[in-house]
Amino acid sequence: MSLNPELNWICNLLNEYRVEYWIDSGTLLGLAREGRVIEGDHDLDISMWSGNEEQLKKILPAVKKRGYKVSVKNYRGLNFKYKFSPCFKSSSLDIDISLFRQEQNYAWCPQVYCMPYPFVNKNLFYYLYALPHRIIQEIFIRKGAVSLHNWPWTTTYKVYMMWIPGRFFKETASFYDGIPVPKDYRDYLVFRYGQWQVPRKDWFFIFDDGAIKHTSPEKLVAIFNR
Repeated sequence: MSLNPELNWICNLLNEYRVEYWIDSGTLLGLAREGRVIEGDHDLDISMWSGNEEQLKKILPAVKKRGYKVSVKNYRGLNFKYKFSPCFKSSSLDIDISLFRQEQNYAWCPQVYCMPYPFVNKNLFYYLYALPHRIIQEIFIRKGAVSLHNWPWTTTYKVYMMWIPGRFFKETASFYDGIPVPKDYRDYLVFRYGQWQVPRKDWFFIFDDGAIKHTSPEKLVAIFNR
């Protein structure tokens, strides 16, 4: 197994600052199935509990010095994702750090998608509909802080929920060279991807990811209803 150099770098940095985290989502899938980041992937996926956010902030000067632009995504007053976008040519992979919280026996984190959904057979109407959304998306990517419940993001981004049985994140284990992953990562990957050992070209996370709930955070999480 040969780690992506930026994945190795961010893991070493998080370890140096004693930030508790685990490798997640597509990055975990790639390491477990192929021993590397999946070819064509656009980001490195890391997760942690939201209680580690203050410790996470301590690495930001080093992240910026490395050449990353830092942006923070917020939903109704809660930061839920830190995105590090490289401004250097040696990497094209963003680093996405998701902040999970607990609700009863579940771990949750908002998940967003820029409309419209992809279609195989695109026509002129699709492109005319998609163009203003893509313009807003470009602005979104360049902003350092975004509150997704505010205009104009509500016109383009749909908010879902990652809703995961808390038992999967209860313990981590060292997977490779000290990198932490969910201890029962095989069962976790089955929950997320089904037959995760077999690549699927038509897989689309909004509809195929077992963690995605097609409902707003307000309908699942008590903190937004207080």
